Amino acid sequence: MSEKPNENVILFPKTVEFYQFELTRMLETERYGEAIQLLGFLLTCHHQDARIEEEWQALLEWLQTMFPEEVFTPGEEEEDLTEMELLRQHLSVKAKADSGYAEKLLALLQQPQSIENQLLALDQLAFIEHPAIDSKIIEWLTAHEQHPLIQYKGLQTLKLRGATGPITLDKHGESITVDVEDTPKSFEDFPSPMNEIMERFQEMSQISQPALFYYAQETWNEFLAYIYGTATYGQMLRLDRAGIDVWAAALHFVMLEKVFNSGTKDDVLELYGITNDLMFQWEQSYRIILQFASVFFSQSPVK
Repeated sequence: MSEKPNENVILFPKTVEFYQFELTRMLETERYGEAIQLLGFLLTCHHQDARIEEEWQALLEWLQTMFPEEVFTPGEEEEDLTEMELLRQHLSVKAKADSGYAEKLLALLQQPQSIENQLLALDQLAFIEHPAIDSKIIEWLTAHEQHPLIQYKGLQTLKLRGATGPITLDKHGESITVDVEDTPKSFEDFPSPMNEIMERFQEMSQISQPALFYYAQETWNEFLAYIYGTATYGQMLRLDRAGIDVWAAALHFVMLEKVFNSGTKDDVLELYGITNDLMFQWEQSYRIILQFASVFFSQSPVK
């Protein structure tokens, strides 16, 4: 698992594009100190593109070398300024410069044809001060069923904003009730059974298909968003060791089918030690993940 301090800020592709544009504007207007601070924040966040991270690190080092006077040195009153607060300050400046900025972001939520724009809006709404944001997000979430990833991100945004209390939502044809304060801030904050499934998958996949884990990590994150708050999710919270093996094996077989178009069920079951008395549970888990994969692998909202 990553040790980045701001794992609860997840940079999706459109979010990365937004910050790339912001960095370009800062450099063009010679705002090198702001660029250094923003790069420092971005390098502590969770994202999947190692190439972008290397570019940001190289740019940060170049700026620190060329403009040492712009390197942020905390004073006595600024010692506790966190990277999260720097992001909040950055967005606060944008909101003050444009009095309708929050409304523009909220309007993006009403565009279901652009999932990445919705994710970008929610990423920023988490840190903008505006009295209507919480109520508008709740109204939007409860009006009708949202894409599962967007729905989870909306709950996460409310959690980051300090909202609490139950919300009733439609998800996969069922009505679910979740407490906002229980929403994991990041995928690493999910209850231990969810992370143990991924750890078990990594352990087993390294034996024969080490490259498979790269694809499985993001797939599992999306699957957690897909099932969050459902009856299936509640059952998974109570998994024992055998149950963790069952779900890891089901994920493994689906990934082999969808990514490599190879592998046999018997080989996977043997690898994880799935015995006959666990087969019914395995078939159920496999069908749930396969149903998810049939939708998400075709849409690929996040890469």
